[in-house]
Amino acid sequence: MKKKKWLISALLLAFVVIPAAGCLRRQAAPPPQPSEPPAPLEQAFTMYFGDQEAEYLLPEERKVTVPQGQTLLQTAAAELPLDPRTPDAVRLMPAETEILGVTAENNLVTINFNEKLRDNFQGGSSSEGLLIYSVVNTLTGIEGYKDYKVRFLINGQPFESIGGHISAEEQFARNEAIIKR
Repeated sequence: MKKKKWLISALLLAFVVIPAAGCLRRQAAPPPQPSEPPAPLEQAFTMYFGDQEAEYLLPEERKVTVPQGQTLLQTAAAELPLDPRTPDAVRLMPAETEILGVTAENNLVTINFNEKLRDNFQGGSSSEGLLIYSVVNTLTGIEGYKDYKVRFLINGQPFESIGGHISAEEQFARNEAIIKR
């Protein structure tokens, strides 16, 4: 009788438990799920536009979605030619101006425009100064760039002036004095 129980137990082990254990070992792990790309990052920054009297810069808070592979500096620069949302603020950037690129290194932000920045500019010296500092203050207002200076290029090249009143060959530091609070 004991031999029969032992034989039955051995057979059960051989036919049920051992193959089942082998199947468990042979099962492949489920294929890895493709990872989802990170959600675009929404960030806030302050842009600067002119007032209607061409005396001051008016701050305007913007929220933008920063595309993957770009920085907030690049995304903010792309907003510069757009119209203001703040009442009584005026866009200083000439029509058809495009941002061709923006880089930052060695405490210098370099912003490259197309020729429309200069060719389509129609203001006087006050408007020219406000235009320069709307760009400078917008870019240097971004976290991590406060102590940077800004250099302007047109089609990758230095140029003399936007409107003939202020040298564009300089490197410009942030100017808080012309911001209307």
